[in-house]
Amino acid sequence: MLGSPTEVPGEGPANKCRGRPAKVSHFHEDAEPDHFLRIIFKPIFGRLMIPKAFVKWFGEIPSNIIVTINIGCNWRMTTRREGNDAFIDQGWTAFAIAHQLKVGQFLTFKKVSSFEYSVVIFDHTCIEVVSRCPYHCDDTRCVVSEHHV
Repeated sequence: MLGSPTEVPGEGPANKCRGRPAKVSHFHEDAEPDHFLRIIFKPIFGRLMIPKAFVKWFGEIPSNIIVTINIGCNWRMTTRREGNDAFIDQGWTAFAIAHQLKVGQFLTFKKVSSFEYSVVIFDHTCIEVVSRCPYHCDDTRCVVSEHHV
């Protein structure tokens, strides 16, 4: 029956380690979120909002950040605060155009350091998008600013 408890082979009271307390959970007090996800819902790429809950954990977001994509290219971008909201601003449009972001794609951002984020782009089928840097013919590490576009 779906949803009913079943006995899993190799588990249960007879196979517990005797005399040792069972590990019920694992918790770190210093743990904090280091990822956020943005889904492309509309084809307007002027700036990208950083989720409020993510900003809340880190307080001040640096005004200049570096976004590294899965092939190793780095993109310089700026952030802007407007009241309680924070956005990735300058550099975002060039990034969106260069990577041909489309409605239905989503991006995961991982905080690597206070000013660096690693980004992975996924298509609408949840498969990672891997594309060469549009400014180089090979996979060399590069730094791209808005003036490249």
